[in-house]
Amino acid sequence: MKSILVVMMICAAAVAQDAPKPQEDSPLVKAAKASGGPKKKPTKKVITNADVKKSKGKLIVLPPKEGQSTTTIAAPAALQKTSLEKQQEQRKAADAAAVRVGTAEKKVADLEKDLRRIEDSYYAENDLNYRDNTIQPRFAQTKKQLDDARRELSDARDVQQRVNTKPQ
Repeated sequence: MKSILVVMMICAAAVAQDAPKPQEDSPLVKAAKASGGPKKKPTKKVITNADVKKSKGKLIVLPPKEGQSTTTIAAPAALQKTSLEKQQEQRKAADAAAVRVGTAEKKVADLEKDLRRIEDSYYAENDLNYRDNTIQPRFAQTKKQLDDARRELSDARDVQQRVNTKPQ
């Protein structure tokens, strides 16, 4: 068994000595090996203008400037608001809604006082013609204004509640 192994090793050594030595590579082969072989194509999809136009996002196409090719699409960054600008607008809207509610509350309170005063003058007056021809139409007009002011107040409160509960 040992003799067979020794014979095999001797044969392998002889074959290795008889094998031709590789020749040195030419400069062209060296350059090809150095470049890393054939290049792989990118696996990602290239986005084209047609893909952008098909998208459902917001797209702004500006006319091309002089000397600019028509394939470039410019989307101005000035249209996008920062979170600070959004917060500032929300704060302004909340302040405006609070002012509107305050004004409407004051108007309702004033009209209620006027209505009570007119009603008291109606009962204090002894002249029936003056009551029916002067005080009663003023009472009806003030009542109508009060109803409109209350409606306006409820609308202002609804707007204020929407502005205050709007997510940031």
